[in-house]
Amino acid sequence: MTIERFDAMERLQSIRQQLEALSQRLGAQEEWTPPVDILDEGERYRILVDVPGVKGEDLELYEEGQTLTLAGIRHAPEGAYTHQERPTGTFRRSFTLPEAIMPNSAQASLKGGVLELVVPKARG
Repeated sequence: MTIERFDAMERLQSIRQQLEALSQRLGAQEEWTPPVDILDEGERYRILVDVPGVKGEDLELYEEGQTLTLAGIRHAPEGAYTHQERPTGTFRRSFTLPEAIMPNSAQASLKGGVLELVVPKARG
């Protein structure tokens, strides 16, 4: 009778590497979630979203009542990866704000990989 040594961690690492290689070969782009801060500044909300590597033309903002939805895509750089940790692909985040906002009044700026949205609250 032969006893084989089984190293679970080694096997899991091997499977993980195989999945990463397959994902890269297929050009798979998964969904990711950018971190967000929402600040209440009295008369307005200021929303900060970390989206490094995302271009302004790849972002969309939808508004429905008190809910804002931000969607976009970060494209993967061309080339053969030996290691990849930064997520690429699409994202979608929705936020229901605690107070009504002025319709179609959001102002956006993208600087240093941070999207800043300023949304005035509805008066009255």
